[in-house]
Amino acid sequence: MESVKTIPIPRTRNQKPKEDPHYPGAVKRAKEAVRRLQEAGIIDAEGRRIRKDLPPDMQEGQDRDFGG
Repeated sequence: MESVKTIPIPRTRNQKPKEDPHYPGAVKRAKEAVRRLQEAGIIDAEGRRIRKDLPPDMQEGQDRDFGG
């Protein structure tokens, strides 16, 4: 078996990473999702859940049917 010739890769120092073209859109979608959750009263301004109760059909003592 013959050896494979290697190709030298030039090294660049202090190379800045390229800007991700999808990042601004992702930030915009995340902020929109947070805004909708805040308007619905699910999270507060710091991102903590406000409501921690269960829906009425899932509370203890209810006749639950899981459809199975």
